[in-house]
Amino acid sequence: MKKDIDRIMKKMKVHALYAEGKASCDTTMYYLLNGTNIFGHYIKKCGKRAYVVHSPIEREEAIKTGLRLINSNKYDVKQIFEKYRDKIKAHAFLVRTIFDDLKIKGTVAFYGNAQLGNGYYYARQLLKFDKKIKIHYSIDRDPIAIARETKDKKEIERIKKIRDGVVHAFNTMLKTVRQMRIKKNVIIKEKNKKLTIGDLKVMLRQELFMRNLICSRGIIVAQGRDAGIPHNSGRDREAVQIGKTIVFDIFPQELGGGYFFDFTRTICFGSASQEIKELYRVVKNSQDFIFENIRVGRRTVEIEKSLCKFFEKRGHPTFLSNRKTQIGYCHSLGHGLGLEVHESPIFGLLKTTTDRIKPGMVFTVEPGLYYPDKGYGIRLEDVVYIEHAGRVKNMTNYSRILVIPM
Repeated sequence: MKKDIDRIMKKMKVHALYAEGKASCDTTMYYLLNGTNIFGHYIKKCGKRAYVVHSPIEREEAIKTGLRLINSNKYDVKQIFEKYRDKIKAHAFLVRTIFDDLKIKGTVAFYGNAQLGNGYYYARQLLKFDKKIKIHYSIDRDPIAIARETKDKKEIERIKKIRDGVVHAFNTMLKTVRQMRIKKNVIIKEKNKKLTIGDLKVMLRQELFMRNLICSRGIIVAQGRDAGIPHNSGRDREAVQIGKTIVFDIFPQELGGGYFFDFTRTICFGSASQEIKELYRVVKNSQDFIFENIRVGRRTVEIEKSLCKFFEKRGHPTFLSNRKTQIGYCHSLGHGLGLEVHESPIFGLLKTTTDRIKPGMVFTVEPGLYYPDKGYGIRLEDVVYIEHAGRVKNMTNYSRILVIPM
């Protein structure tokens, strides 16, 4: 959580944080600027209130950050950039000037979006200009990533509100489709036209947008064979068929930048074969198994292994026995959720992953089984929150029903 930043900095022996960019383009800046959409230079010394250096034209917007403000006019930016024709070098000198003004020294953790070559050159120039600092590097995670992996009450409420929008959109879409008729195992919409996968996506996007949510990272509506490939987004022109598995993976973001939710249900309109019903039952049971095995202090890798063993005992291949499998359980258990749709904590089987379950974490639990050559795939995804007392709270709390009557 944000309130933990000073404690984390002290533990990691980081003397200052420096971040630059625009909140709408950089989740770190969104987090540090409290969602205020300005371009800024953020500077925080350990144990001290943070500053933001802002443009004079954004001086009133900058007030909304709640941070201590410095107008960039103070540093005569125009003169610096006229002195150094090399823009990256001028930028480095400007940052050195800010650091001198705020008496920044010691180990500094840097944040920002830059091309690798430009970032490397910028860091070299800054170190030439300023001999009082060194750049923080951690083999694991950085201070902001550690702070962001646990959420406070306000963050949880925002994520819940997005959840409500997703559930509303999904229910509205199902209700609309159920009013349509069937002809030769295909769902028919108005004017005798076939309902398509693209139509389902449009319905969902429209309902989400009406609640100030956008699919900024895409949306998955994948049917039959496509449902058997975890991140196949689905073919928009394909007709929606009775009895085929359709994976709906909906992960919208707050309009204007902000938090995400992540929701997956697999359904069949009208009917489902016994084979699909049995596979669905296994996936549903696997999710319940994981809910029972999530505990504060457990390594995410160990939880992932337990899911692999669960599936392998029931005859399904996993990465535990075959690292190259593309069928069976060929996905990961889940991922952290917040200002990015994928963030810490990390699951998977990499031995180098050291993440453990902590109070305040928000992450997905999304087991699945995938068999594209058989024409189906199934995934169920719920978002869980680890309450501060350690209890596992299912934030999705939505029914898991395979067959939607028509």
